[in-house]
Amino acid sequence: MTDLDTPGTLVKWNEGRYDMKKELSLYEFAGVLIPSVILLFFTELLIEHAYFFKIIDFSTLGESIIFLAVAYGLGHVLHGIGNLLELLLWKIFGGMPTGWLTGEPRFKQTLFDEHDTKKIIEKIYKNFGESEGKDYGQLVYTDLFAKNQTGKIDIFNANYSMFRGLTVSFTILGTLTLGLFDWRYALIPFVLMVLSLYRMFLFAKLYAKEVYRTYLIIDE
Repeated sequence: MTDLDTPGTLVKWNEGRYDMKKELSLYEFAGVLIPSVILLFFTELLIEHAYFFKIIDFSTLGESIIFLAVAYGLGHVLHGIGNLLELLLWKIFGGMPTGWLTGEPRFKQTLFDEHDTKKIIEKIYKNFGESEGKDYGQLVYTDLFAKNQTGKIDIFNANYSMFRGLTVSFTILGTLTLGLFDWRYALIPFVLMVLSLYRMFLFAKLYAKEVYRTYLIIDE
């Protein structure tokens, strides 16, 4: 979908430059910190209840700052794992949702009805040229970004990123819980993992639909 091949790691380009303001706001907070903070916090609780040993004292400012710093670094590691996860996911579905417009997705997945799909494809081919099966998501997004039309799209992207990280976090937490406690306790993180994966899939589709819908309705 993007320069980094995933909607969860969008890099906004503007004539070769990064839009660092967006990169360091919603994307960084929702996509990086939330999954890693949840993983570290609940790992701490699991260890405390299993071994009666407390690793982090959240009542002290110093340890809380260190915790956030570690969480930030861990968040990027989780996204590295998430990249592998989505490679498998989108391979199963025949490509990323932005590629479904001109490709052949599996399981009868679609973004629009036949009429809207035809209008969008005609406009894309007119401006970017025709290439059968090509994923035009990155080209269309770049065009919209140059016109300052990506506000809602970026929100969907940030949510996709967050739920991708949460999917990885809850998978790790479920595995840890399974090893430390009764399997019934592990059902909680594994159910949350499935829900996060579903939301990840949903926001990827919403991202693709909003990219192409916005492109269709904006003036040239």
